[in-house]
Amino acid sequence: MAATVVQAVVDADGHVLEHPDGMLQFAPARFRDRIWHIEARADGTEWLHFNGSSRPAGGMALAGTAGMSMEERQRALAGKMKYSEVRPGAFRPEPRLPDMDLDGITQAVLYPTMLLGLPGIEDAEFAEAQANAYNEWLAEFCRFNPRRLFGVAVVPTQDMERAVRTIRHAKKLGHVGVFIRPNPAIGGRKLIDPIYDPLWQVCEELQMPLGLHPFLAPDMPGACRGLGYAEMHGGANYGKGSGADPVRNLGNIFFSQALANPFDMMESVALFCAGGILERFPGLTVLFLEANGGWIVSLLERLDHHFEVFKWDVPWLQMKPSEYFRRQCYISFDPDESTLAFTAEHTLVGAERIIWASDYPHPDAKFPGVVGELEEATEALSPAQRRLIFGANAAELYHLPAFTG
Repeated sequence: MAATVVQAVVDADGHVLEHPDGMLQFAPARFRDRIWHIEARADGTEWLHFNGSSRPAGGMALAGTAGMSMEERQRALAGKMKYSEVRPGAFRPEPRLPDMDLDGITQAVLYPTMLLGLPGIEDAEFAEAQANAYNEWLAEFCRFNPRRLFGVAVVPTQDMERAVRTIRHAKKLGHVGVFIRPNPAIGGRKLIDPIYDPLWQVCEELQMPLGLHPFLAPDMPGACRGLGYAEMHGGANYGKGSGADPVRNLGNIFFSQALANPFDMMESVALFCAGGILERFPGLTVLFLEANGGWIVSLLERLDHHFEVFKWDVPWLQMKPSEYFRRQCYISFDPDESTLAFTAEHTLVGAERIIWASDYPHPDAKFPGVVGELEEATEALSPAQRRLIFGANAAELYHLPAFTG
């Protein structure tokens, strides 16, 4: 009996946790001791070794507590849960698939977790080695089921020559997109600076969509650093100061997640749609992730208004900012957002430009039940609109194969 094509339900921004030691086998010998890995000591404690430093791995387990109770999450935050005790599907493909089945997810596109911080590393040579080791490990992870699991590459955006080289290699590995931070990676220069053009050019050439994904650390210029969230104590006294370890010194997670993420993403929408990047690279596809989506209509309205009133400051634009967005961009929603249906009906965005994210296996992920939330949030929409949002958009933009069952 022939297999039938299954309606795509695509998680456009899922995550993996980096495997405790899976990247070591792909590391160049001279960088092996610096590559991200966790070692268990004789006393049973786990220690993270990364970029020449080591520290207790306690606390990082919080990133893999999807579906766990608040008590378990607080235990992880306090460093009382081992990294090896996180949800098994966080860094292993075999248990990931049953978790996807539980929510009815046919395909998942996977972004990093701890290595979201890679663009903030000062040593560009090491950053390239670390990126390649991660991308090789992730390719192996996805090969467990290449019809359902798809990787997004990390790249050393500190150096454009290295970034381009890494992207070309990632394409050969089978990755379906490229991750960057919505922050300046080279000398504080904004993303509209021509220094980044080789990055946009290679992504356009290789048809690799560019996923802008924030990270709650002050290691790069942006809202988290500029607004001082790294200096704010959280209720759990999670960290203070920028220091040498951006993963540890996260400051107040509430404020960085709630405010820094959307602030940085709003600026990125403006830079891409009004700063000339999409005018110069009309074949580039850009995704704005992990910052909710309810603000996108009002921001595009504001950008269009300012284009009409102050167009002498953006002489390179041949269209309204919203028209560039409609041509080349996608906005990711959390499935429980009340503004999802409104945005799908609005002419500035529409269902054709919306994707959704589970955020699995992170603690704020709704697991299980994320697809149920999406069904609720879109019940007022037409079947055709829901089909686009649930998975057809993501399948098309990432160039995913049809899922058959």
